[in-house]
Amino acid sequence: MRRALVVALVCWASFACGAPQPLPGMDQLRSAEFELGQQSYARAQEHAEAALEDDVVKELSPAEQAEAHWVAGEAAFAQGRHLKAFRHYKSLLETAHASPRLVAVEDRLFELGEIYLFDDEYGGWFDSRARGVEVLETLQIHYAQSDQADDALRRIGEYFASDDVQNWREAALTYEQLFREYPTSEWAERSLWLAGHYRLRLVPGPRYNQAELLRAQELLRLSLREHPRGVAVHDARADLAAAREMMAESEVMIADFYAARDRDFGEQLKLANAALLYPDTRAGQQALERLAALGLDLQALGVARFNSLDKAVAPRSAWDQ
Repeated sequence: MRRALVVALVCWASFACGAPQPLPGMDQLRSAEFELGQQSYARAQEHAEAALEDDVVKELSPAEQAEAHWVAGEAAFAQGRHLKAFRHYKSLLETAHASPRLVAVEDRLFELGEIYLFDDEYGGWFDSRARGVEVLETLQIHYAQSDQADDALRRIGEYFASDDVQNWREAALTYEQLFREYPTSEWAERSLWLAGHYRLRLVPGPRYNQAELLRAQELLRLSLREHPRGVAVHDARADLAAAREMMAESEVMIADFYAARDRDFGEQLKLANAALLYPDTRAGQQALERLAALGLDLQALGVARFNSLDKAVAPRSAWDQ
């Protein structure tokens, strides 16, 4: 009889009070921390995210909110819920600039970025790989002066230059950013060559826009000037020779265009450019021979009249800007 009365009273209390009331924000946070310590990751994430709900989070200080994001991110990471983890880590970065968790978040971001970019779990999924770029870019932006910022850019460059992606433009821009922003990095020397190398790979042949070739030449010359005895010197020289050959071929092809239309001055201009600027190339030698066959030499042409490329600077495309 007594037991029945107790049960009845409990049932009446539950009916009267309605559904169980949610825990206050601080209680949710403490529960989340406890569950994380017990490796009950799903429950830890549940409590931490409950603490961050709109009607609860206002009870927490900014430092406590950052802690809730940290616990939720760690719990999600432990469960392999990488996107959820990244969002919590990013929220922590954007809202708490003095959290003691910031050092650990940096390491987590680097780990997450590598998982997204290179782990077989995300193999073949473009959106997931792109997420890896976003994660590492977040690291580089928020930890611009850290020892891992240049490593993050290197990993992004490697991804864009990989056989599966072959986005030469993004690879070139990433490696150039690494060199410009981290000139003392252990990756800076090789990155400068790679910036020119992938610029060059953007150009299928001499028929295409000279702007990319000019930019490739600038970067490769800078690489050789900055690191005349560097680890990439032989590669940089080979790429520069290839770029110069294509530039000379481009000048000769434009000369052929003018010749087919009986535009003698235009033909001579482009042949002079090739012969003057690229005398060490096969196309430059051919241009010199054609000028000689026309009974002309460079001095007689008065080359100062020509709009030569010797002082040309590669224009910046909107993409580069």
